Amino acid sequence: MWIGLHGAFSTAWYLLLINQIRLSNIGKYSAHKTLGKISAFIVIGILATGSVMVFEFYHRMAGFGVFNPEDAQARIRAGSFLGGVFLQWLIFLILYILGILNIKNQAHHKRFMIAAAIQMMPEGLNRAVHILTLPGYSMYIFMSLIYAVLIVYDWKAKKRFYVSTFSSVVLFCVLVVAMNTLFKSQAWGDFAVKVISGLS
Repeated sequence: MWIGLHGAFSTAWYLLLINQIRLSNIGKYSAHKTLGKISAFIVIGILATGSVMVFEFYHRMAGFGVFNPEDAQARIRAGSFLGGVFLQWLIFLILYILGILNIKNQAHHKRFMIAAAIQMMPEGLNRAVHILTLPGYSMYIFMSLIYAVLIVYDWKAKKRFYVSTFSSVVLFCVLVVAMNTLFKSQAWGDFAVKVISGLS
């Protein structure tokens, strides 16, 4: 149930983003503003259902032995999963808030909201990577290419680079570095498992 709800909220986010960009481009700012208020409920839905989904997934994997809290290597796997997911959502929330704070600056508002959508991609890309048996880093390459396209578009169309895009790229790099360093450490794995076990 929670996976379905989370998927529904995530889909609603992308559909709303596409429609908001369309409304902005054709000058229907009143409708854009009205529909924009729905985004807060969608974001809350994404984070709430996602948290429950991750909690249930962790305990299911712990039951299978994949995230066995008694095994050091399993704790590293669990910590990597938990750290990556929650940092991804934290950055998503930060970008969304930055988009709201820049609501009067259309250029920055739009770029922060697009970046928030990009930040949600690892969930779907992770599945695609496993199905296609691609190396794990291919997900980062794909997301980096999307950011590169946005930067090139800004230069071609606006003849400038936007700080909103570059700050979004920096946050993305923080996620990539953390997932490949901190979240793969034994100390983090032990800490993450201790925290989530305490919530049981």
